[in-house]
Amino acid sequence: MELNASQNLKNYTQYLPEVKRYLGELEHQDLWWTTVAMVGKINNENIDPQLLESIVDTQKEFQSLRNLMIDELVGRYLNRANSEIILKSQATIDILIRNLFERTADVGFLATDDDLVEYLAQPETTEQDQEFIHRRIEEYVAKYSVYDDILLLTPSGEVKAKLNPNNPVTRSNDPIIQEALTTNEPYLEVYRPSDLFPNKPNSLIYAKRIESTQNGESKVVGVLCLSFEFEEEMASIFPKLSSAEEGYEIMLLDDKGTVIASNTPSQHPLGKKMPPPTQMHTPQGNDQGLNYTTQTHGYQGFKGLPWFCHTHASHNVAFSGSESSDDLGVVIEQDSPIYLKDLDETNLKVSTLLLIVILNGKITSLKKDVKSFLPVLDSFQDISKDIQTIFSDFIHHIHTVLVETIQNKVSFSATLAVEIMDRNLYERANDCRWWALNSTFRKILSDHQDKAPVGEEETEVLTDILQYINQLYTVYTNIMLYDRKGKIIAVSNPAEGHLVDTILPQPQDTSSCLSIQDTQAYVVSNFHKTELYDGQYTYIYHAAVKHWHSEHKNVGGIALVFDSKPEFQAMLEDTKPTYVNKEVDESTFSLFTTVEGEIIASTSDQYQIGDFIDLPDKVKHCQNGDAGSMNWHIKDQRFILGYKMSEGYREYKNGDGYENNVLSLVFTGF
Repeated sequence: MELNASQNLKNYTQYLPEVKRYLGELEHQDLWWTTVAMVGKINNENIDPQLLESIVDTQKEFQSLRNLMIDELVGRYLNRANSEIILKSQATIDILIRNLFERTADVGFLATDDDLVEYLAQPETTEQDQEFIHRRIEEYVAKYSVYDDILLLTPSGEVKAKLNPNNPVTRSNDPIIQEALTTNEPYLEVYRPSDLFPNKPNSLIYAKRIESTQNGESKVVGVLCLSFEFEEEMASIFPKLSSAEEGYEIMLLDDKGTVIASNTPSQHPLGKKMPPPTQMHTPQGNDQGLNYTTQTHGYQGFKGLPWFCHTHASHNVAFSGSESSDDLGVVIEQDSPIYLKDLDETNLKVSTLLLIVILNGKITSLKKDVKSFLPVLDSFQDISKDIQTIFSDFIHHIHTVLVETIQNKVSFSATLAVEIMDRNLYERANDCRWWALNSTFRKILSDHQDKAPVGEEETEVLTDILQYINQLYTVYTNIMLYDRKGKIIAVSNPAEGHLVDTILPQPQDTSSCLSIQDTQAYVVSNFHKTELYDGQYTYIYHAAVKHWHSEHKNVGGIALVFDSKPEFQAMLEDTKPTYVNKEVDESTFSLFTTVEGEIIASTSDQYQIGDFIDLPDKVKHCQNGDAGSMNWHIKDQRFILGYKMSEGYREYKNGDGYENNVLSLVFTGF
């Protein structure tokens, strides 16, 4: 049953105390009107029947306006409830899919890691080999902490290496192994029980075959399986989008309707069977509340497994509104695009008609000397004043609901945008540190430092590896290797080959990178204009390349040029709120800024990257994780502003030594 304000008015008023109050007041006036009109008709036989008919007709206009306004108010509450449940559902599954998109690149890259390939290619391995590869896997998960286990298997299913010592598996018969060995797909993704990870009821696994190339011939030597921390990830997503106190029941379903994740496990435990899900165009209501089911919008064409997010909210929860919606003191002026002009005009029409009836009645009464009808007309005058007051208050209340809806949207969008940004940049910090540990990079740079310059053949090897990485991880315009002097020795982007043998700009970043003591540290440039990014603003991520024989000695570094403009733009566009009102929708824009107000990304032509915006004190002084909304006038325009200060993701910006406070700002004009 789709929600319809008129059809379901009787059902919803019990959950909307303000609607009940207005409806009661207006019905009282309607009853009083009928009573007064009847008294006037009985006691004044000499009154012109047309006057009495006008009273009845005007009452009908009043009743029509009453119904229109009640429907309008219920509709606004429903719109707010719909917006809230849609936003929470869509954000839950889209944030997850963005994360899983990164995993598809990880499995593709790690399956070609020289050390893993060589290890599986060996017919026999020593204890020293096994220790080395275990440390290698540990290093990987120390950076990419989203994995709880990694397995290396032979083509027959024998486990040759694993991260988790508590995983008892030594051999597997899981069909994913044979599928990985024979598929033409770049990777496999499954979520189900597996003997690969017997300690878990279900596992989200990414698998890819590993091939060794020798003398120009390629040979399959095994399979790589990554186990994603699915439960932990969902436990981090749910509270960001809906606190337990709000009462929204959010769950992920597979295509058969089985609950695979839930923010309310007591009500919706894992494994619970729901009806097979389908994409809804709008939330649907039943006796229990509102329900909405959606699939992901996808990210760069990736949609993952055929999962759905289903959200349920009881009527009390759905219509309660957000407790965080502070009163912003917003006054909706008549020139505002959200000012309810039609209702105001109808209200004026009814008031005018009633005033005309009263004036005509008084004139007629005096002409016909029917003074006994004058008290009746005085009563109508009182009714008119009461109705005018109720309707004015009514329109103001609808405006308040509209403002709260905008508040909720901009606040949620700001939170969502900065959450996606932190998660994205977490991956960038991981990438630079892991790629810096590539054994080929370490060996060649170590030889280059200790012996001779990098030769043409070695440069080609380095370039091939960098290009392969960049094909998998498309968020970089270039990936560069440099030596201890900051001289670039290889790049991933063929169009920027002229950079080879030049010195990296911003020597302070290079110096900081080459001073890194361990493999967990990394360096990020400030947000700056650079010739490495075609003279535009971006971040560059650095990590030290360690000497092949000593992790305490640096022989160079790797620098990743983040393609910030389209990446940040996409984050803001994907999370920007939308509105049915075209003027309001067109007024809406989003920014990422520093706390000083320097613009990092923008969806508005009026605010360019690198420019500064004068932030209000409330925003610039907020702490990590602070969020809210406020009424803000800027450039002679009124806005409701939603804001959120970044707070990092997992260990990123949370004790890893990197500080980079970014504000997400979402503006909607009113």
